[in-house]
Amino acid sequence: MDGEAERRLWEIVEESEIVLLITDAEGYPRMRPMTTIAYEEDGTIWFATSKSSRKVEEIQHNPRTTACFLTPEGGAHAQVFGTAEIVEDPDLKKELWDEDWSEYWEGPEDPDYVLLSLHGARAEYYLMDEDELWVVEFAD
Repeated sequence: MDGEAERRLWEIVEESEIVLLITDAEGYPRMRPMTTIAYEEDGTIWFATSKSSRKVEEIQHNPRTTACFLTPEGGAHAQVFGTAEIVEDPDLKKELWDEDWSEYWEGPEDPDYVLLSLHGARAEYYLMDEDELWVVEFAD
């Protein structure tokens, strides 16, 4: 994998103010804003969500998911395509827990609080100033 291409991808992910998670809703894409809580250089991106949400149901029917990252000044955008998984590991939920989420869940032990991991297979990003499209392929 091209180290420069990957480095620039993660810069866009870090700088993005808007993240849209896109799932398959009965044959149509459904988008919703999300907050990235962590990412790994193997292409895995982590989000927190409610187990009772529509996105969890949609992922259970079709785990193919896309996350779209938009930078504040509009100079770049990135998409990560992959397979989503709902993660209920208690230790990981505790490790990634943010106290700001207490308005949504009672704590990391709340059964409705789950993690969503998007295992990226491929990413594309576009740099507007340079008029360039870059592609990053993640190893399986």
